[in-house]
Amino acid sequence: MKIRSTPTIIVSLFLFLLFALATEASADAMKIAVATTGPEKDAAISQQAGRTPFFLFFDDKGNLLETIENPSRDQSRLAGPSAALFLAEKGVTLVIAGDFGSKMKQALEEHHIQYVKKTGAAYSAVQTIIQNR
Repeated sequence: MKIRSTPTIIVSLFLFLLFALATEASADAMKIAVATTGPEKDAAISQQAGRTPFFLFFDDKGNLLETIENPSRDQSRLAGPSAALFLAEKGVTLVIAGDFGSKMKQALEEHHIQYVKKTGAAYSAVQTIIQNR
């Protein structure tokens, strides 16, 4: 059985650490969810965060990643906390909507998700947020 040389072990350890740091840096990147009335990136921002028809997900550069219908939209109760849990599971760090109910605000805070009230088009709001950070 051949034993690896010290330089090979050092290089392997270095590459492992580099990969770990790169993964951690990407995990810290901002992921933005916008509550919208439609599935397009220029859709209007919804007034109701918890019962919004759609969530649009953007990366920290303003690129639209995906559009998903809100699974909590038609819940009879606790739509806001349910939507907040969904967003946390998607890795969201910031939510934009016209308004947030008190239960949704509390749930977002529990999941360490920031939230901002905005009106207008989703893409435009995301660009404004990114430019101001």
